[in-house]
Amino acid sequence: GDALLGATPALLREPLPPEAFDPIGDDDKALVRELKRKNKDEAKSGQGQLAFALGSAAGVGYADLTQKARGLDALGDGDIAGVRAKEAGYRALHETPAYRKARLAADAWCAAFVWPKKRTEPEGLTTGAIRALTRGEAALSEAQARVVEQLRRQYGFFHWHVEFPQVFEVKEGGDQAAGWVGGFDVVLGNPPWERVKLQEQEFFASRSREIAEAPNAAARRKLIDNLSRGADGLVEAYEDALRAADGASHVVRNSGRYPLCGRGDVNTYSIFAETMRAIVAARGRIGCIVPSGIATDDTTKFFFQDLMESGSLVSLFDFENRAGLVPAVDSRMKFTLLTLAGPAVPVAVAEFAFFALGTADLADEERRFTLTAQDIALLNPNTKTCPVFRTRRDADITKAIYRRVPVLIEEGPPEKNPWGLTFATLFHMSNDSGLFRTRGDLERDGWTLDGNVFRKKGEQYLPLYEAKMIHHFDHRWATYEGLDTRDLTDAEKADPACVALPRYWVPKEEVDARLAGRWDREWLIGWRDICRSTDERTVIAGVVPRVGVGHKFPLMTPADAIEPKSLACIVAMLSSFVVDYVARQKIGGTSLTYHYIKQFPVLPPDAFVATTLYSGGDAVREWIAARVIELVDISQDMDQLASDLGYDGPPFEWNEERRFRLRCELDAAFFHLYGIARDDVDYILETFPIVKKNDEKRWGEYRTKRVILEVFDAMARAASTTAHARDAGTAAATDIRPNAGTA
Repeated sequence: GDALLGATPALLREPLPPEAFDPIGDDDKALVRELKRKNKDEAKSGQGQLAFALGSAAGVGYADLTQKARGLDALGDGDIAGVRAKEAGYRALHETPAYRKARLAADAWCAAFVWPKKRTEPEGLTTGAIRALTRGEAALSEAQARVVEQLRRQYGFFHWHVEFPQVFEVKEGGDQAAGWVGGFDVVLGNPPWERVKLQEQEFFASRSREIAEAPNAAARRKLIDNLSRGADGLVEAYEDALRAADGASHVVRNSGRYPLCGRGDVNTYSIFAETMRAIVAARGRIGCIVPSGIATDDTTKFFFQDLMESGSLVSLFDFENRAGLVPAVDSRMKFTLLTLAGPAVPVAVAEFAFFALGTADLADEERRFTLTAQDIALLNPNTKTCPVFRTRRDADITKAIYRRVPVLIEEGPPEKNPWGLTFATLFHMSNDSGLFRTRGDLERDGWTLDGNVFRKKGEQYLPLYEAKMIHHFDHRWATYEGLDTRDLTDAEKADPACVALPRYWVPKEEVDARLAGRWDREWLIGWRDICRSTDERTVIAGVVPRVGVGHKFPLMTPADAIEPKSLACIVAMLSSFVVDYVARQKIGGTSLTYHYIKQFPVLPPDAFVATTLYSGGDAVREWIAARVIELVDISQDMDQLASDLGYDGPPFEWNEERRFRLRCELDAAFFHLYGIARDDVDYILETFPIVKKNDEKRWGEYRTKRVILEVFDAMARAASTTAHARDAGTAAATDIRPNAGTA
């Protein structure tokens, strides 16, 4: 059977949940409503009653089933005769009334979720019928019994307490949430890593090459919709497979069997892990191989949080497959050796290792470190997911940062959101594609291109920026030529009238409507969603003019009370090496989602108001804003941002050397503001190997690190000079502003 689809004694004690009757596929919605009402009435009428008489002769007879199974285990199997006698006893056990009644009650409970709810089918099962079955009564018609058997064979319902009654003893007050006493001493597994949802490409791969190789989901859906019912049975096979997958997903998500992992787009590895915890003995151990997302993904955050808070997690050792540990698996795949303890033997401190290439790496004490539930709550207070540290030093540095700096948004109640930020996307590149127009479309319709805005009779089509077009302090990173992008050259960027051209344009009124009530300025702040912890840089945040943006460049909109110069600080902060370094300790996949951003350590607005970086006296906010203005106001379409930041002059010259110096000053400043010691600054910069490699290729040295450290040291000297001058009552000063000679 299917070890993931089954009932437990605890579930059988409760009424069927209303969600059991949610429609699947082409179920009759009117009939579904009738069944829900009937089930609700039956659930109310039985409140306060046990669903079945545990172990009694009048009920299913679980005690008798357990006794017979244990007797079977006691039979000797040291010779062929003993093995055959045991086999015969096993078959006989499955013919006993206790076994048949126990399996039928559990099968019927599962069948209620996937029952074909149509007028032409036998009446669906509700709580009343399940309660009668758990009392050992013959509560089904012949037609209903046939449907239950058909669904059992189709879905492979498997009930641990029925198939292993000697291991899982059904008793009132069972010591586990499943409602039984006992469990396996050891559970070992390498479960399949598959999505429960039907994968159309995989289904059609051996049935229709045209459908499987369709260029996108929309094209594939059109081909499927155009299939004709015929002798090949392809339509019918697809509909059956789709309903079966939807039915399995329905049971997983709505039965209550998987309260921690039965969420979102479920993958089988996560619910296998939750099943393993349910079937292990109180003093047992679990060892399994699962994707590393078990500790870092949003869909498994409740599971990992429970592991840490309950003391179940013994160790989590993460491996990259770059060395070909598993030859048949993609080299980029990451997997984890997960070891868990039973509930009676909790572990106070769990052990971790990440990015190991082989088991020998686990002997490196610098690669292994410990984290407590309190550490996890400090680092990821919202999701309680696991950070991904490469070394013990990474763990120590990151924990120290979080002890000094709060997260961007700590979810409540009460919520702590000092920047007053909300997140949103403007245009989904697939769902909103009906609004998009190409250059050819607009020019054929009489629109005129002005810069990168199309105009006609007072109306406008604004460019639709995509994430790949944007980089740190640069909204002209790349431009489209036809269907492909290319980087703009320095010569092009030196022209303040030069703009990046998009692939698509969208109506201005649509942009305004989607921003209405949330943001009224002529510029937007956002970040690239697609990222990796192994890229040259991981967090790429930026500012763009008020244009359309695709969903892979999510936007953050702050509270109205936040001054633009403060917003310049958050843009610079998210572009800094220190925030990027922390992000690399957290991101396990390729998407920089809201829950990652919310849990980055981000200084609050008031941290930039009074503090000074040097004795010249400018507040940090003014010092940072001056540099951000110069970095972003490099074209005419950013003049409004510059004006909001207090600058009304012409765009600044695009000067790579000057920009490099300004960014180094900002990075050095944020290392100071985050309280990072010099040795740790040196170490952090060494964790960006592609930045180092590119510097060495171009300059013959790691120039970025050298200059940042020089500015960092100058700031430290300035702070020391100021402190001494203050103590001595003098007015000594060290100016480290741009072009002052120390940068």
